[in-house]
Amino acid sequence: MSEPELLTIACDESASEGENLMGSKHPVFVHASVNITTDAASEFMATLRAATKTQARELKSKIALAPRNRAALLEVLGSLDNQGNILLVDKSYFVAAKMIDLLVDELAHEYGVEVGLSGLGRQLADYLHQRGATAIGVTRWHTLLNSYNSVIRSYYRADAAPPTVEVFFEALEDALRNCCDVHVAQILGDIWRAREFTREYEGASPSVLRELDPMAPSITAASMTWQMRIGEVPFEFLADNYSGLSEEVCKAIVEAARAPLSVGGVELPRADLRAVRLVDSKFDVRVQVADILAGVGREVALLAANGVIDDQLQTVVHEMLDFNVLASSGSAIDRLVESRPLRYVEEWSARLGSM
Repeated sequence: MSEPELLTIACDESASEGENLMGSKHPVFVHASVNITTDAASEFMATLRAATKTQARELKSKIALAPRNRAALLEVLGSLDNQGNILLVDKSYFVAAKMIDLLVDELAHEYGVEVGLSGLGRQLADYLHQRGATAIGVTRWHTLLNSYNSVIRSYYRADAAPPTVEVFFEALEDALRNCCDVHVAQILGDIWRAREFTREYEGASPSVLRELDPMAPSITAASMTWQMRIGEVPFEFLADNYSGLSEEVCKAIVEAARAPLSVGGVELPRADLRAVRLVDSKFDVRVQVADILAGVGREVALLAANGVIDDQLQTVVHEMLDFNVLASSGSAIDRLVESRPLRYVEEWSARLGSM
């Protein structure tokens, strides 16, 4: 029996500012991807271009999202349905989760389990992100996350005087002294006891770091969702040129997407991802469609942050939302995704149950 044809899934992002998560303009990183042919993508863009009457060489999401173009945008988005995927990442949650992942996991021998793979890491990150600002004060909370972001981001390694861990240690100690939540204090205490591991990042090269760039983990997470959408089909990701996606990183993404993985004893779907290729979006209309979808993802996340989860734009793209929510449970993003069932998840669960 011959192997199924290799699918090309085009992707792009919105609100990416590398590892500068806490100092970024946009609070949510969006990774969007589309399983669409070149002909279908050309038709999608031609329809949108005609409706918006734009003369720009590349029709970007900002134009498509203009109020006067809303009707046309809703119509073309409706044609995608299950052919699109939108993964949302709360940047501040991502930083808080990294503190758990890179520090508390070092104390795994005390917990008796691997913090990340047991599901405990998610629980700790959720609680810390949900209660942190209230427990230690908004200013201290932002100072803590900013200081940790500064220490382990590789961008600063080009500076003459990169930040030291002492700034993070001071912010962490201040947070502990002024914490009014016993459970937050316990998590911060674990981070404090593991704080010396942060020193490993001082002076590290950019190729070793990039821990805080959400691009690679987002692509890896999206690959799992695409396996649920398309089944046991080999595919590749075609991404717009991005400096953080080196050959080494792309190879690591493929390996991570294919490797068996279980969290809390639950086996997660693994993707038959074969490659991550880069291309200039100007020369591939499929990536241009992904760019539009990424911009839409940022808009629906912004609406959710303002308490809206039933806007027409959110409704038309709901089936495209990735069930992998890189945000705390109960957050605006989480409520948006959980606001109604995702058909592809239910269908995947039914297929799994029939095996």
